[in-house]
Amino acid sequence: MEEEKKTDASNHSPSEGESWTHDEEKAVVRKLDWYLMPLLVVGFYVLQLDRTNISNALTDTLTQDLGITNNQVNIGNQLMLAGIVIAEIPSNLILQRVGAPVWLTLQVAIWGTIALMQAWCTNVHSFYATRMLLGLFEGGFIPGVQYMLALFYKRDELALRTSIFYFGNYSAAATGSLIAAGILQMGGKGGLAGWQWLFVIEGTFTLLIFFGYVLLLPRSPKHTRPIHGRFDLFTDRERTILSNRIILGDESKGADKAEITLKSLREAFVDLRLWLHMFLNILSLTPKGGLAIYGPTIIKSLGFSKTNANLLNAVGNVLVIILSYTLSVASDKTRLRGPWCIVAFVWSIAFSGALCGLPVGANRWVQYALFTLLTGGNALSQAINDAWLNINSTKPSNRSVGLAMAVMGSNLGGLAGQQLFQESDAPRYPKAFLAILLLYGASIPNTLALMYTYWRANRKTQTSSDENNGVVDEKRFDL
Repeated sequence: MEEEKKTDASNHSPSEGESWTHDEEKAVVRKLDWYLMPLLVVGFYVLQLDRTNISNALTDTLTQDLGITNNQVNIGNQLMLAGIVIAEIPSNLILQRVGAPVWLTLQVAIWGTIALMQAWCTNVHSFYATRMLLGLFEGGFIPGVQYMLALFYKRDELALRTSIFYFGNYSAAATGSLIAAGILQMGGKGGLAGWQWLFVIEGTFTLLIFFGYVLLLPRSPKHTRPIHGRFDLFTDRERTILSNRIILGDESKGADKAEITLKSLREAFVDLRLWLHMFLNILSLTPKGGLAIYGPTIIKSLGFSKTNANLLNAVGNVLVIILSYTLSVASDKTRLRGPWCIVAFVWSIAFSGALCGLPVGANRWVQYALFTLLTGGNALSQAINDAWLNINSTKPSNRSVGLAMAVMGSNLGGLAGQQLFQESDAPRYPKAFLAILLLYGASIPNTLALMYTYWRANRKTQTSSDENNGVVDEKRFDL
């Protein structure tokens, strides 16, 4: 995670009168990477486990034990995603008031408890209630972490860190099925079904991460002590470098807390670019909503056992990690965001189209291979799009509200995606795969529109720079 770009921080005069060398800054950023990033990645990991382990529970006896249908499962997951969407902006308002580490830590504690308590659902009503509450308290965590990343990292460091943060998402998808395959074998032990053990064990793991956040999560570059205040893993010198290198690039990042006013909310809501980022996530994340929930079930319908379906589902999720890392590195090296989003969409269009045109009776391994290649390219644009918005935000209010809107878009897409795979369309789901193809196809003009708005803004900035004989490369928007 070490940055290749050289900085010349020693040529600046920070407010404390301190200066530092490039090697010192590189060392402290490396330390920050190995300290902060694992905490944030594992937070996303448990969030995603608790959000999506319902797909693994469906391969067990959950529907029979609760007396519910797949369509009612869809409704439950829609309630969860609705809760997330409702909570995104209010959660970010609270985060600005109390500080990111305090609010993020509290969120992990509450949703971990709810995730664990799902094991004692007895009917459709308790299922609906726990899914809705889970969504309400998970809402805001992802944009909250991304806002925190912007406080700790410079503009040209954010894209890679955002992609690494999303590794928690992809890793959960990759390993969740493997973990579930083992846990579901515990069915019958202690009087609990396999799906109950799944919620108990993974919910307990989330609560362990909560204690890790209490012990280790730093408050800000200037105040790196965790919320308990007992110890600090950074020295005074390292804190000075961490804080001043950020303030030199953007003075608005100097405060531990901020306030989003009604005026700043209005300004954000009339910013066309924020809406385009949001709509891009709606379009490109709708397929993920269905594929993430019904992936194991679709593979099982090809004739594989429950255990093998969960194991085989992990392959596509490993491929997501590989492709995501490749695209994020390419995006950083070229400083292009939109074109690499389009590359991701073309990949998904190709394999969803292949599944649409697959003849009846095709070999199950051919169907599995195409499905895995489709899921392997699923939602690749999400991390790049979120980083694109974060990098190009010029105001804290736009960054905070914009990231919340982007994640709202992701979850609105996921909400719609729950309806892609209907029982009446089983087992080949041709209508679902056609819808996926069209959604990714519609994402391309949305991306081109975003690139055009940033290109126009750069033209205006360049004109202003020429008039003032100034250089404003650092203020140019990434395309």
